[in-house]
Amino acid sequence: MLKYLHIIGFLITSSYWCSSIISQNINNRESIKKYDEFNKSTFIYGKNIGYDGTEKSLDADLYKPNLFSTKLPLVILYYGGVTGDKNTPSLKPFIESFTNATITAIVPNFRQGWYGVTQDMCGSATPEFFDDALYRTYQDNRALIRYCKANANTLGIDSNKIFLFGVSAGGFLSLHHLYYTEEMAGAERVKKLGNLDFQSNTYTNTIDVAGIISVVGGFYSNNTPIIKTTPLLLFNTTCDGAVDFFNGWLGNCSNTKQTYGPGIFTKQLEQYNNPYSLHVFCGYNHGFQSESSPNGGDSNSVNYISKKTVDFIKGITQNPASFSTHIASDSIPSNPLSKCTNFETFYWCKEDSVAVENNYFSLTPNPITCLLQPKLNVRYPTDETFTLLVVDESAKIISQKRVDYKTAQNIIYLDVNDFSIGINFLIVKNNAGKIIWKTKVVKYCEF
Repeated sequence: MLKYLHIIGFLITSSYWCSSIISQNINNRESIKKYDEFNKSTFIYGKNIGYDGTEKSLDADLYKPNLFSTKLPLVILYYGGVTGDKNTPSLKPFIESFTNATITAIVPNFRQGWYGVTQDMCGSATPEFFDDALYRTYQDNRALIRYCKANANTLGIDSNKIFLFGVSAGGFLSLHHLYYTEEMAGAERVKKLGNLDFQSNTYTNTIDVAGIISVVGGFYSNNTPIIKTTPLLLFNTTCDGAVDFFNGWLGNCSNTKQTYGPGIFTKQLEQYNNPYSLHVFCGYNHGFQSESSPNGGDSNSVNYISKKTVDFIKGITQNPASFSTHIASDSIPSNPLSKCTNFETFYWCKEDSVAVENNYFSLTPNPITCLLQPKLNVRYPTDETFTLLVVDESAKIISQKRVDYKTAQNIIYLDVNDFSIGINFLIVKNNAGKIIWKTKVVKYCEF
């Protein structure tokens, strides 16, 4: 049985965990506009008490495609790190992409940190400090959503088209929206810091959002029920030493928080039928560095994320019923940093020259777990009798069955025992015996 190989070669060298995923040289990109070239304004969305006991005024920057825009989709962008502010350079290219696509953007400040974090994150953190900090950010995030909905006309946005976009720690902040509750926080924390909702401001609007975009983020839980079914767009890297593709400690600090990457949390999404699209960057680390891009700030990665995000937002707002669950493997190929050869890279990045593409089919979850039944998602336009074959890399047949498909059913449930541990190929043939879809599959059960 395959064993999970720990990430090698990349260690966190900063006292902050990934406060910015894009390197300093991103400011030299000629295509990036200065902040003052946008239709920018600043507003106060609330106030609350910080970890030091002083009251914090919570402000946010609003970027409008034009001064007179109304009823536009809105993206709220959350920066990474346990310290920082809304002027982080890594968000600039995304702001530009969104406003150029006639999407409004808001970048907020929110409460962060604990005593001593600016000197030594790992040394100063305790589970209680860290969970308190998370809870405060959650309160502020929810307060901002309520503010935006209550003031939608003033902001020029559509309150039904609000999206969350988070990078690194901001990705965790955005994804918590699916499952975090006061029960998870605990009664003592709620008593100490106040209720999760109606803090920081007292607007009573809902906190529902139209979609969530997470860039190198993850979950803080591997078994919590999904309480809000929200379409997700996910970008993760295979050689990530800060947010492990499967599970690890946040920033490699065992006194912070255990984290779960897409190799695990997509199983929760599948279990609760939460739609997602996962884009895996092969060979990149948390800062999107690789041997072909050793200094980070890879413009292809930034452009890729921006384009997919714009398409995701416009696709949901225009055709909400068409969103489907699948894993996207059209990631940007690269040579891995420091010869990263972990399990995820072996699977996602191994050249697959024999794949047969067909948009009518997708398999979830992938990698397959032994604890969850895999599904072949089908949108084939006609009734058909399919032959499903699973073969190994030597083309040896592992399993074979015929399935009568009706257009009304959309899903064909598979048996996890029809796959062998490791790399497989799933082949779909039509009634005439022609291969109409073929994809790479992995069975990996050690979670």
